[in-house]
Amino acid sequence: MRFWLTIGIVLLTALTARGQEAFVLGVEDMAAAVQREFVEQGITEQTEVEFFGGQTEFVLDNTAEAKILVSHLETNAEQNKFTAEAEIFADGQPAGKTKLFGRYFVITETWVPAKDIDKGAVIKAEDLKRIAIRANRLRNDTVTAKEDLVGRQTVRAIKAEKPITSRDIREEIVIKRNQEVTAVYHYKGLQITSKLEAQEDGARGQRIKLLNTKSGKEVIGKVIDKNTVEIAAE
Repeated sequence: MRFWLTIGIVLLTALTARGQEAFVLGVEDMAAAVQREFVEQGITEQTEVEFFGGQTEFVLDNTAEAKILVSHLETNAEQNKFTAEAEIFADGQPAGKTKLFGRYFVITETWVPAKDIDKGAVIKAEDLKRIAIRANRLRNDTVTAKEDLVGRQTVRAIKAEKPITSRDIREEIVIKRNQEVTAVYHYKGLQITSKLEAQEDGARGQRIKLLNTKSGKEVIGKVIDKNTVEIAAE
């Protein structure tokens, strides 16, 4: 998919170098001109630009005001590449031009660990921070929403600022294998309880195997909390 973009202008007035006699336009100024044109043409996502061809710095002597005019900006969304022409004006007069080549990346936001998180830890809100990241660095299974991370338990250690995937977390395990739990039966309006032994770990809402150690009978129960499971009536 290709977008043909037209003209973008960035006005720069206060950036000076080498005393008061030179005005320097650098790579950041050139990137800002290209990024501005994306916005002007309705591509509203935040972008990051990398150049791999063209002149990206101009030193303008005895200049009080400078402009960058970007034209013929062409982007290839499949390869995230762009080309453009940039013309430089110093105090209203043409001062140089260049053909630019580079890549652009859509920037998005995600929540990541603010510090290393150990395996088996339950993620808390204060463990997380929001960062801007290139969208192409996120996997399809990356969990980006804070509410989908808080309260989950890690299945492996996670490094600080590393995006978290759905394979890195699970619902918090509240019942451990071999733990004695209270099993609650509901039958014809009656509630009956007994003690059973968990045969596997379980999170809230998960169904796990349980053993009646006296009879040797195995049943399936739904985890209610860290001490309780519910057995469906037969």
